Amino acid sequence: MSTPLWNTPISLGSMRLRNRIVFPPMSTKFASPGAGEITERMLAYYEARARGGAGLVIVEACCIHDAGSPTPRWLRLTDDSRIPAFAELAERIRRHGARSSIQLAHTGRAASAQATGHAVPIVSYVPGVTAYNDTRILTRSDLAELAECWGKAALRAKQAGFDSVELHGAHGYLLSQFLSPFTNRRDDEYGGSPEKRMRFPLEVLRRVREYVGPDFPVGYRLSVEERLEEVGIANGLKREEGVAFARRLADEGISWIHVSVGLRETNFMVSPPSCVDKGWLSDVARAVKDGVETRVPVIAVNRITDEQVAEEILQRGDADLAAMGRALIADPDLPNKAAAGRAETIIRCVGCNDGCVGGSARGTGVGCALNPLTGREGMYDLGRVKAPKNILVIGGGAAGMQAALVAARRGHHVELREKSGRLGGLLALAARPPFKQDLDMFTPCLERAMREAGVNIRLNCEADAASVRAAQADAVILATGSVPVFPGFCKAAPNAVTADKILSGEVTPGPRVLIIGGGLIGCETAEFIAGRGSAVTVLEMLPEVARDMEGRTRRYMMPRLKNYGVTLLTGTQVLHIDDKGIVTVKTPDGEERTLPAFDTLVTAVGYRPETRLADALRTAGIAFTSIGDCEHVAKILNAVESGLAAGAAL
Repeated sequence: MSTPLWNTPISLGSMRLRNRIVFPPMSTKFASPGAGEITERMLAYYEARARGGAGLVIVEACCIHDAGSPTPRWLRLTDDSRIPAFAELAERIRRHGARSSIQLAHTGRAASAQATGHAVPIVSYVPGVTAYNDTRILTRSDLAELAECWGKAALRAKQAGFDSVELHGAHGYLLSQFLSPFTNRRDDEYGGSPEKRMRFPLEVLRRVREYVGPDFPVGYRLSVEERLEEVGIANGLKREEGVAFARRLADEGISWIHVSVGLRETNFMVSPPSCVDKGWLSDVARAVKDGVETRVPVIAVNRITDEQVAEEILQRGDADLAAMGRALIADPDLPNKAAAGRAETIIRCVGCNDGCVGGSARGTGVGCALNPLTGREGMYDLGRVKAPKNILVIGGGAAGMQAALVAARRGHHVELREKSGRLGGLLALAARPPFKQDLDMFTPCLERAMREAGVNIRLNCEADAASVRAAQADAVILATGSVPVFPGFCKAAPNAVTADKILSGEVTPGPRVLIIGGGLIGCETAEFIAGRGSAVTVLEMLPEVARDMEGRTRRYMMPRLKNYGVTLLTGTQVLHIDDKGIVTVKTPDGEERTLPAFDTLVTAVGYRPETRLADALRTAGIAFTSIGDCEHVAKILNAVESGLAAGAAL
């Protein structure tokens, strides 16, 4: 069988890569707060991606000036005292055969005065957009200083042992702010025509070259277009201008162009959720590749979820390399596993954004909803135990499977009992709403891994206190999950069901549906039902729906609900539902109102822990550890984390 193109070498300038898979720069929030220094958590995270087989690991955006950080946890390379720590990071990557790069950035108007203690430096004021407090327009002398900072930071990276650097000219940060006609309203030599707007980014590139020399590889991350028309703004950077700038970069001897789109107003396009097609920006990469011809290698990015998508992009000639950020966050060993013919063991990214984009946004740091080791590399003792124990895990959902897998890999004798005829728990329901079908890959992946690790899986095996005692296990892990809440005020209604009955197909909704509860479950169920032709109304007490949904996922979902004609009654409280299913509510203005009749009333007000077995075990005096939803109802992310912790603690 021939070697896939993604697994063949390529050169970026003087730097030779073992394959064409790139781990791109994505903010981790692992840097030390305030100082922005490298931490052990960051070292272990990047080392795992290098060990897993990526050809090039590009470390996250690193600030070149103290006034350019958007958060206290942004990495900085602002003085020579930081070189030793960066040298350790470069060595951690290099020791596993990957080549290293680091992205050098200044966020401009995205910087935080609170985080940096400096006024926010901006290219120009944008009426109605730019805040006038704590901001200042960059002067010519400021720009000369910043170009010098970029050059010095690049030299520090080289001295630290990095194989290359990448200039961040994308996503609405400072270099892209100069290129954009939306953010650059200057009337001096740095603003106006496309040529003038290119001036500062090119000055930065030339200054970097002066510091690192002509042979040191320097790449550029470029937002080729900003797509501001999608948010009602007319004067964003268009593709033809972005491609023209790419040609100028090629003229200047850039080593690669890393293609992206968007700026601050359209950042929902960066790392979009599962509703966006896989490899959806490959046409933009192709436009750049056609523009620069064969002079510069091009990296494609965005929703390249697996090696098959990467291969298709490369085979079509849309790009020369594929950046696989979230795919390698989900499983850093993806390249090695795929190359070894073990693709079925890869933990696949499902585009949920809960751990990666969501973790970074929350400030807790990058993680993965399906891989609890992401961001926790080296934090748990996962070595083989000297004295194996007999472990009983009750419940085959995400938490129980994860706990059983970790315990078995450590050498324990593990039995997992699941009362139903299948594994996965609520994962099957979670995969039913639109665009979430990839989640169906997770349960088979965990089941395969458990069987390989030696877990004794027993389906259709309901546990009680007597059977648990009879097992004589050294440790019992309870992962019995949760059950949907059915509110008392719905019990009189003849047409009321919980959302799980709809998603599972057990109940077919009528033509007119009211959903009580407008959180994540309620809104996903609304789209599921509306897509099948029913007229749907969602009733939510809070001022907004889907507040518990990851931000970019919500941003894409809301227009779909509108297009389906879903009615959203926010700030609305249920007062009474009678035995005919008639609903009386209190509206946001305090008025009582009777809603029109509905054929089906769906409750989506959450889940509660399933504690019946836990109560029975306590009564019987049997020790156990509760994990997942039966301990605290949360998301898949939390369930797999609790499973990891439980399995590692044995």
